[in-house]
Amino acid sequence: MYAGAMERTLRDILEWVVLGLLVVVGVLLAFWLGGWIFTFLGKVLLALSDLILLLLKYAVPVLILAAIGYGVVYLLQRRQA
Repeated sequence: MYAGAMERTLRDILEWVVLGLLVVVGVLLAFWLGGWIFTFLGKVLLALSDLILLLLKYAVPVLILAAIGYGVVYLLQRRQA
């Protein structure tokens, strides 16, 4: 039931201001924590990409040599048969 204009006291206004400031601090804290988490996650993913690049740098030539070796063995066995 609507009883007309609510009169707010100074204490009510201060409570709302303090509550708003607490919400702002909480949101800023969440952004700060999220920044740290994403920074850490970015470093982990960067290290993972470096590891993958290092593996590919050495795995691709080894696979090419293995394919050539397989082809040579296949051709030699086919020629003898």
